[in-house]
Amino acid sequence: ARGATVMTMLASFPVVYERTRPESWQKEVDNARWFSLQLENLGLKQFGDKPHGHDLMFFEAMPFYDISQKADRYFLYREMKARSIHGIKPGLTKNFKLSTFGVGREKLSIVVDAFKEILQKYNA
Repeated sequence: ARGATVMTMLASFPVVYERTRPESWQKEVDNARWFSLQLENLGLKQFGDKPHGHDLMFFEAMPFYDISQKADRYFLYREMKARSIHGIKPGLTKNFKLSTFGVGREKLSIVVDAFKEILQKYNA
Protein backbone atom coordinates (compact mmCIF):
# COMPACT_ATOMS: atom_id res chain seq x y z
CA ALA A 1 0.00 0.00 0.00
CA ARG A 2 1.15 3.49 -0.82
CA GLY A 3 0.12 7.11 -0.74
CA ALA A 4 -3.56 7.78 -0.22
CA THR A 5 -4.26 4.16 0.72
CA VAL A 6 -1.79 4.31 3.61
CA MET A 7 -3.11 7.68 4.74
CA THR A 8 -6.68 6.34 4.70
CA MET A 9 -5.65 3.31 6.74
CA LEU A 10 -3.86 5.49 9.29
CA ALA A 11 -6.85 7.80 9.54
CA SER A 12 -9.15 4.85 10.24
CA PHE A 13 -7.15 3.46 13.18
CA PRO A 14 -8.81 5.62 15.88
CA VAL A 15 -12.25 4.45 14.70
CA VAL A 16 -11.14 0.80 14.57
CA TYR A 17 -9.65 1.12 18.04
CA GLU A 18 -12.88 2.62 19.41
CA ARG A 19 -15.01 -0.11 17.82
CA THR A 20 -12.87 -2.90 19.27
CA ARG A 21 -12.31 -1.58 22.80
CA PRO A 22 -13.34 -4.32 25.25
CA GLU A 23 -16.25 -2.26 26.65
CA SER A 24 -17.60 -1.42 23.19
CA TRP A 25 -17.14 -4.93 21.88
CA GLN A 26 -18.87 -6.54 24.86
CA LYS A 27 -21.91 -4.33 24.29
CA GLU A 28 -22.04 -5.51 20.66
CA VAL A 29 -21.76 -9.15 21.75
CA ASP A 30 -24.51 -8.66 24.35
CA ASN A 31 -26.78 -7.15 21.69
CA ALA A 32 -26.06 -10.04 19.33
CA ARG A 33 -26.83 -12.61 22.03
CA TRP A 34 -30.08 -10.84 22.93
CA PHE A 35 -31.11 -10.66 19.27
CA SER A 36 -30.31 -14.33 18.70
CA LEU A 37 -32.42 -15.33 21.71
CA GLN A 38 -35.35 -13.26 20.43
CA LEU A 39 -35.20 -14.92 17.00
CA GLU A 40 -34.89 -18.37 18.54
CA ASN A 41 -38.04 -17.62 20.53
CA LEU A 42 -39.74 -17.14 17.14
CA GLY A 43 -38.66 -20.59 15.95
CA LEU A 44 -35.45 -19.69 14.13
CA LYS A 45 -32.24 -21.56 14.91
CA GLN A 46 -28.90 -19.81 15.30
CA PHE A 47 -25.97 -21.94 14.15
CA GLY A 48 -22.49 -21.71 15.62
CA ASP A 49 -21.13 -21.21 19.08
CA LYS A 50 -23.43 -20.54 21.98
CA PRO A 51 -23.21 -18.19 23.64
CA HIS A 52 -22.22 -16.36 20.49
CA GLY A 53 -19.02 -14.33 20.71
CA HIS A 54 -19.49 -11.86 17.86
CA ASP A 55 -22.06 -9.94 15.82
CA LEU A 56 -22.21 -12.03 12.63
CA MET A 57 -24.79 -14.81 12.87
CA PHE A 58 -26.19 -17.53 10.64
CA PHE A 59 -29.80 -18.59 11.11
CA GLU A 60 -31.94 -21.41 9.86
CA ALA A 61 -35.40 -19.89 9.44
CA MET A 62 -37.75 -22.79 8.80
CA PRO A 63 -40.89 -20.81 9.78
CA PHE A 64 -40.14 -18.35 6.96
CA TYR A 65 -39.14 -21.13 4.57
CA ASP A 66 -42.46 -22.88 5.22
CA ILE A 67 -44.32 -19.66 4.41
CA SER A 68 -42.29 -19.25 1.22
CA GLN A 69 -43.55 -22.62 0.01
CA LYS A 70 -47.10 -21.22 0.05
CA ALA A 71 -46.46 -17.54 -0.74
CA ASP A 72 -43.31 -17.03 -2.80
CA ARG A 73 -39.62 -17.09 -2.10
CA TYR A 74 -39.27 -13.28 -2.16
CA PHE A 75 -41.97 -12.55 0.41
CA LEU A 76 -39.57 -12.05 3.34
CA TYR A 77 -37.41 -9.60 1.42
CA ARG A 78 -40.47 -7.61 0.33
CA GLU A 79 -42.01 -7.63 3.82
CA MET A 80 -38.80 -6.39 5.42
CA LYS A 81 -38.27 -3.77 2.71
CA ALA A 82 -41.82 -2.49 3.25
CA ARG A 83 -40.81 -1.90 6.88
CA SER A 84 -37.60 -0.08 5.78
CA ILE A 85 -35.44 -2.97 6.98
CA HIS A 86 -32.73 -3.95 4.54
CA GLY A 87 -30.00 -6.54 4.46
CA ILE A 88 -31.65 -9.91 3.87
CA LYS A 89 -31.00 -10.91 0.28
CA PRO A 90 -33.98 -11.50 -2.00
CA GLY A 91 -35.08 -15.11 -2.07
CA LEU A 92 -33.42 -16.15 1.20
CA THR A 93 -35.93 -17.64 3.59
CA LYS A 94 -34.48 -20.97 4.73
CA ASN A 95 -31.05 -19.70 5.84
CA PHE A 96 -29.54 -16.26 6.11
CA LYS A 97 -26.65 -14.41 7.70
CA LEU A 98 -26.86 -11.07 9.38
CA SER A 99 -24.78 -8.77 11.52
CA THR A 100 -26.02 -6.77 14.47
CA PHE A 101 -22.89 -4.62 14.71
CA GLY A 102 -23.60 -0.99 15.45
CA VAL A 103 -27.36 -1.39 15.19
CA GLY A 104 -28.18 -0.98 18.87
CA ARG A 105 -30.81 -2.66 21.02
CA GLU A 106 -33.62 -0.25 20.11
CA LYS A 107 -33.32 -0.85 16.36
CA LEU A 108 -32.74 -4.58 16.87
CA SER A 109 -36.01 -4.62 18.75
CA ILE A 110 -37.72 -3.11 15.70
CA VAL A 111 -36.28 -5.90 13.54
CA VAL A 112 -37.49 -8.57 15.99
CA ASP A 113 -40.95 -7.00 15.99
CA ALA A 114 -40.96 -7.03 12.18
CA PHE A 115 -40.16 -10.75 12.12
CA LYS A 116 -42.97 -11.34 14.64
CA GLU A 117 -45.47 -9.32 12.59
CA ILE A 118 -44.59 -11.19 9.40
CA LEU A 119 -45.00 -14.56 11.07
CA GLN A 120 -48.36 -13.50 12.51
CA LYS A 121 -49.53 -12.13 9.16
CA TYR A 122 -48.80 -15.32 7.24
CA ASN A 123 -49.76 -17.79 9.97
CA ALA A 124 -53.13 -16.19 10.73
